Order: sequence, then structure tokens, then C-alpha cells
Amino acid sequence: MTLTVYILIAIPICILAILIWTYFDYRKYKREHHLIILLSLLFPTLSHAQYIDNENCRISFKSYENHQDKLEYIKDNVFYQFIPNSSAWKVIIKNNTDEVVWLNWEKAGFIVNGKASGVSLFPFTTDKVPTESIQSNHGINRTITASNLITPKGINKIYNKRNIRKGGRTSVTIVLPITIGNRPQFFHAFSFTVTTAN
Repeated sequence: MTLTVYILIAIPICILAILIWTYFDYRKYKREHHLIILLSLLFPTLSHAQYIDNENCRISFKSYENHQDKLEYIKDNVFYQFIPNSSAWKVIIKNNTDEVVWLNWEKAGFIVNGKASGVSLFPFTTDKVPTESIQSNHGINRTITASNLITPKGINKIYNKRNIRKGGRTSVTIVLPITIGNRPQFFHAFSFTVTTAN
């Protein structure tokens, strides 16, 4: 009987001690600006790359949630998917709205490690990249690269695994100017981080 009473008293005391310890530990992390470590433990999908390309490089959204083997995002009923490659990225856009979606490739941007560039369709053509319409419940599938990577000798890589392997990383941002129906055009920026998988 006495042992049962001690156990019943000890359980709440232990729980209270754990809560107090967690609270002061949290305050210590907050004071030392290490709250991001706690968040990355609580939300692992935000902290690690999910997509691995054919060269064994990891690519992840910087700001959006990463899903296993997919770099996808939905905004205003428009679906965006990215399939990265070291030379060119495939962009899939599906219009799930009741209006026509316009994509202005001429004003689109491809930023690699802070160096801004226009977008060129891949394989490279000398034609001017047009504004493209996506009808309701339809989609487009385009392969793009940065214009400044195109040289007379060929197309340079967007990211190089050898440089990343030395402890570096590559930052890639794709800016897509989108107009939905009669609404004003907005520039949708998708930022990615490329690192090695091993």
C-alpha cells in the first residue's frame, strides 16, 4: 500500500521535473538563437532535401515543404513541379483554375549563385521565347536553362558536383512571371539549394 502511494506521488513529480527542465532548456536555446535546431528536429521535412538527381546531388526547396522524390508546389490552383538536372531543369505547370494562365518566358529569371540571367528553352534555340498561355485544366512541360550559361562551345552546367563535393553548395532560383485571368502579373520565385547526397 505504501509503495503504491509513493509511486502515485513520484509520477507527477517526475512529469513536472521534465516539463520544468524542458522549459528552461527551451529558454536557453532561445537565448542562444538555437531555436532553429529545435524546429529542424520537430519538422524534418523542412530541413532536408528530398529530391536526388541522376548525379547523386540533393536538391531541396529553401522555403517550401519538400516531399519525397518531388519538388512540387501549388499556389492559386496552379501546380508547379521541377525536375532538376545539372544542365537544364524541367518545369511542369498545370492550370487547375477556371481562367487562362499566362507565363511570360521573356521576363522569367534563372539565378545561379546570385548571378541573374534570363531563361532559355533547352535545347537552345535562337528564337525569342514567347509568352505562353495555359488553358484551364491543361498544362505545359518545358526544359529550361540560364541564358548566361550558353556559350558558342555549348551549354555550361547549372551546378557541378565536383564543386559541391568540396563542401560547397549551389543556390538556384527560378522566377516565373505568371498572370491568372485579368489579375495583375506576379513574379513567383522558387529557390532551391543543391548539395551532395553523400
